[in-house]
Amino acid sequence: MQILIFNCGSSSLKFELLDFDLSARARGRTIARGDYEDIGHPNSRRVFIDGDGRKTIDKSTARDHPAAALDALARLQATEAKLDLAAVGHRIVHGGEHVREPAVADEAVMRGLEQASKFAPLHNPAALATLRAVQEKLPSATPVVVTDTAFHWTMPAYALTYAIPRALAEKHGIRRFGFHGIGHAYMLERYAELTGVAKDRLNLITIQLGAGCSIAAIERGRSVDTSMGLTPLEGLVMGSRSGDIDPAVFSYLARNEAMTPEQVEHMLNHQSGLLGVSGISDDMRDLLAAAREHPDGPAALAIEVFVHRARKYLGAYLAVLGDVDGIVFGGGIGERAGEIRMKICANLEALGIKLDPEANQSADGREAQISAPDARIKTYVIPLDEELYIARAAARLITAR
Repeated sequence: MQILIFNCGSSSLKFELLDFDLSARARGRTIARGDYEDIGHPNSRRVFIDGDGRKTIDKSTARDHPAAALDALARLQATEAKLDLAAVGHRIVHGGEHVREPAVADEAVMRGLEQASKFAPLHNPAALATLRAVQEKLPSATPVVVTDTAFHWTMPAYALTYAIPRALAEKHGIRRFGFHGIGHAYMLERYAELTGVAKDRLNLITIQLGAGCSIAAIERGRSVDTSMGLTPLEGLVMGSRSGDIDPAVFSYLARNEAMTPEQVEHMLNHQSGLLGVSGISDDMRDLLAAAREHPDGPAALAIEVFVHRARKYLGAYLAVLGDVDGIVFGGGIGERAGEIRMKICANLEALGIKLDPEANQSADGREAQISAPDARIKTYVIPLDEELYIARAAARLITAR
């Protein structure tokens, strides 16, 4: 069956067309894929890659996400001999209180996702508008949504509850939801395939490091804690997001810098993290290069702050789980920066974590086990494939109907 996947970011859209079946460990065959970058901006561009890997890059005139999705669909219809879609899968950042697992996008599901948009105003509205536009063009293809929060619905109450007055929390729906759930779920699923151990027997710590960063504690195949909370701002230091911060910093800056709440939130989301500490870039590649030239400079400090926070969470989740089978790195930094993986795992032999330096360095950009042979806890690099995870979920749903 053919399944088309759309993955909306705040200013980008990825798509992938897969020829897919439900055989054991099905990975599908990519017919075509691509992405739209800086949607709505003058420098917006689109990338189209066919099944043989041939790439074309040109300017995009799409003014918004729905327009980009329809442009991608038109390109697919023009280049593919036969487009016969069984389903269209959509990544949705926030599922809110109501969408707790992959689901067919009926009216009840759509209402729940619209309600959750207040917590993800940069992502949910664009993704939902894209879903509606595509569904109007492809009424016979089943629309399926997979949310980034769904995987973390198994967190126990003590892990998802903020210690604020309960009445206020209940009134406004304030709780820890967690994000990057599709990525964490894929790392769990792929680790199980690679090791031959059933998911419900695995205790893992999955670490997604990229522009956004998060870490999850997985006990017997179920998320029991994760670093992101009500929004994707909580937790690890990220490209331009601060991660964990004393809440009093917010009110202090509002008072002493005459900043509005919106301005402080914008600063914490877009001007902080690696970018804020270094004053140079939010790209780890740039910072690693700068740190080699100036080992005592701000880029080196930004890297150490990033690594320190990740190590703190890694240690905390070792304590949460008690017994850990494996650690998995994914995401742009997690997959391609062996130096950062080594820094995060350094001197943790007493906790069962030990990397093989050569295996770690050669794993950049590819799937591999990077732990030393005598390490008690296996460590892997597993490149994320969110589109495949969404396609599998969509295939299971439409087969079960």
